Amino acid sequence: MGSAAGPRIVSRRSFCGASAAMCLAGCAGLAQTTAVGAGIHFDVAEYDRARILTAADAALGRVPEGLGPVPPAAKSLPPGTYYSQDPEWWPTEDARTFHPRPGHANPQAFTAHRDALVAMNAALAACVAAWRLTRRADYARHAMRILHAWFLDGTSRMQPQLNHAGCRPDSLDGTLRGVEETVMLAETARATAFLCSYDGTATDEEAKDLRTWFGAFATWLDESKPGFLARESKDRLAICWTLQAAECARFARNESLHLECLHRFREKLLRQMNFDGQFPAELNRPDAYAASIFTLDCMAVLCQALSSPTDRLWDYTLPDGRGMRSAVAFLYPALASRALWKFPADPELFQQLPQRQPCLLLAGRAYGRPEYVDTWKALPADSASPVLLRRMPIREPALWTVRAPA
Repeated sequence: MGSAAGPRIVSRRSFCGASAAMCLAGCAGLAQTTAVGAGIHFDVAEYDRARILTAADAALGRVPEGLGPVPPAAKSLPPGTYYSQDPEWWPTEDARTFHPRPGHANPQAFTAHRDALVAMNAALAACVAAWRLTRRADYARHAMRILHAWFLDGTSRMQPQLNHAGCRPDSLDGTLRGVEETVMLAETARATAFLCSYDGTATDEEAKDLRTWFGAFATWLDESKPGFLARESKDRLAICWTLQAAECARFARNESLHLECLHRFREKLLRQMNFDGQFPAELNRPDAYAASIFTLDCMAVLCQALSSPTDRLWDYTLPDGRGMRSAVAFLYPALASRALWKFPADPELFQQLPQRQPCLLLAGRAYGRPEYVDTWKALPADSASPVLLRRMPIREPALWTVRAPA
C-alpha cells in the first residue's frame, strides 16, 4: 500500500518473505495467487467447471455467423460495419426529433450488432475456458471457427472500427458512447491470445491475421475522433477505452500503447474517484447503482490485466491515498446487500442487480478478503436479460486469474 509520499515498491525478495511469514503464522486459506500478488488461493476454473462446460457445450451446437449476416438498421452501410444506436436517446412526442434520457434504455434502439458481439464473446470465452480445463480439441476448434467468422472471413468479418457505433437514432455518425458498447472485446482479445500461444490451436498465419485485426482496432481506438473523445473523458468511457486498448495492444504486441494504458490507469483513471472510493461522475447519473457497478468491474478487470508479479496495481495508490482498495471497499456493502445503497434507486434494473460481478472475485483474491469471494459465489452467475449481459465486461473470470500469453 502506498504512503503519502507515493506507492511503495515491493521487491520479489520482500514479497516472498512476507508470503512465507503469512504461511508460518497459520493464515489458513492465504497463498500466492496464480496471477499477481498475495491473496486467496481459489481455483476459479475448477469452481466454475460445470458452468463453463455447459456454456461451451451449448456453443458447440451453434454455427458461428459473424457480423455479416446480422442486418444493420441502415442499409447504406457496407457489410461488416458495426452499427448501433445509443439507447438513451428517445423520440419526442411528434417522433421527429430525439432527446437524451440518461439511465433509461429505449427498447426501440437498434442493438442487434451489440447483442451479437456480446453473444460471440460469451461463446468464445466459454470454449477457450473449457479447452484449458479439459484440453478437448473440439472446444478449441470451435473457438477458431468463431474467430474466423468474426475477424478473418471476408463475407462475415467485422470491420476493426466503430465509426457508426453509439449513434443518435437520426444519424449514422458514431459517438464516443460506442466505445463502451464493445468493452467485451478485451476478453475476446485475451481468449484469442490463448489460442495463438505456443500450445494453442491457431496456425502461424491465423495468429498473424488475428493480431493484425486487433492491432488495427487498437489503432482505431488510439487515432479516431470517437476513440480520442472516449479516452479523454472523465467518466467510465475512459476506463472502457483503456481496458480494450490494453488487451488489444498486448495481444497485437503494441508495447507503446500498452505502456500508455498502464500510465493512464495510474495517473488518470484512479483520479476519477474521490477519497471515499466513489466515482462521482457515475453517482451523478440516474442509474448510479448500475453505473457504479459497471465502472468498478471495468476498473478491476483492467487492474488485473495490467498487473504483473513485479508491478501489483491492486496495491498502487496515488500520493493522497486513492486506489483500488478504497473503491472496492466503498461499493462492497451495497453489493452484499442492495438495501445498503445510500443513494436513490435506479429507475431500471435496480432489483436485478448485482449479478456475479467480477470486481468481487478479483479484489477478493487480490486482497485476501474471503467475504468478497463468498458474495461473488452467492450471486446469480448468468442472466437471460440482454440488458444485463451488456453490463458484464467479462464472462469467464477463469481467463483473467491466470497470466495471459505474451
